[in-house]
Amino acid sequence: MAYYFNPKSFGAVFSLPSSIVDECIKLATATQLKVALYIYRNSASGIDVTEISQKLGISSNDVEDALVFWKQREILCDDSLDNLKEKNLKKVATEKNEKPSRKDVVTRGLEDSNIALILRDAQIKFGRNLKTNESSALVYFYDDLGLDVTVILFLLQYAVSLGKMNVRFLEKTAVRWANEDVSSVADAESLISSDIKAELSWKRVLNCFGIEKRKPSEKELSCAKLWFDEWALDDEVLTLAYNVCVDTKSKFLFGYTAKIIENWKKDGLVKAESIKEYLASGSNSKISNDYAAYDLDLYEKMIDSEDK
Repeated sequence: MAYYFNPKSFGAVFSLPSSIVDECIKLATATQLKVALYIYRNSASGIDVTEISQKLGISSNDVEDALVFWKQREILCDDSLDNLKEKNLKKVATEKNEKPSRKDVVTRGLEDSNIALILRDAQIKFGRNLKTNESSALVYFYDDLGLDVTVILFLLQYAVSLGKMNVRFLEKTAVRWANEDVSSVADAESLISSDIKAELSWKRVLNCFGIEKRKPSEKELSCAKLWFDEWALDDEVLTLAYNVCVDTKSKFLFGYTAKIIENWKKDGLVKAESIKEYLASGSNSKISNDYAAYDLDLYEKMIDSEDK
C-alpha cells in the first residue's frame, strides 16, 4: 500500500527547526518530541508548563525535563528556563535514569568536543578501551547531571588518586556533586576538603568513645563536625562525657553522651579543666537533676529506636 500526504492537511502549517529531526530525533524521547511540537505550534502563546502539562496529559516535571533538554541543545532559548534547569538537575541527580546507549554515546562524542575529550581522558585513565557502561555513565554525567567538563575530568583524576577507578564510585560521586551544586573544580576541591575534615573528626570520636571502626550515621557525623570544627572541643572533653554517661547508665549511649556535651556547652563548660573542676565540686546530684530536666530517659529511648 502506498502512502502520501493528503493535500488538505496543509491547510494549516507551522515551522519546525530541521535540527530537531536531523540531530536530535534519536536522542529525544517521545515526551520531549511532543513538548517541542506543542511549543512550536503554539509559539505565540509563550511557554506555560501547566498548560502544556494539561494539554499533553503529562506531568509538569516531564514538561520541565523536556524544556531543559531542548534548551541544552539550543533549540529553545529562554533565560527563565535556567531555574528549571537547576531544579531538573537536582531531581535527575536523585534518580536512576536510563543511561545513553552505545550508539548514543558515539553520536554525542561526534557532536560535542567536550564529550569526546571526556571519553579520551577516561580511556587514558582506565588504561584500556571503555566498556559500554563506563562511557554511558560519563555522557550521563555531562548531559543529564549537568556537570561541567572540567569537573568530570577532575572527578576522573580524583578517582585515580584514590584507586577507585570504577563506575560505581564515579557515579555515586557525580550524583552527589550534582546535588551539592558543584559547578567548578574549586567547588569540588572544597567539598573533598570538607569530607576529609569530617572523616578526621569522626576518627577522633571513635578514639574518644572507644568505638570500633565503622562508618558514622548522618547524625553522628554531624555531631563530630559540630564538636571539633565548630566548637573546637578537646578530645578530653568527649572522654569526660563518655565517663559520665557510663557512670550514669552503666553503658555507652551515643545520643545520651551527645546531650551531656550539649548541656556543658550551654553552661559554658567547653574546656576539660573547667569540666573536671565542675565534676569534682560535688555537684553530681546537680548534674543528675540538670539532665533529668531534659528527660534523658525518653531521649535515650528515642536514640535506641533510631539505632535499631
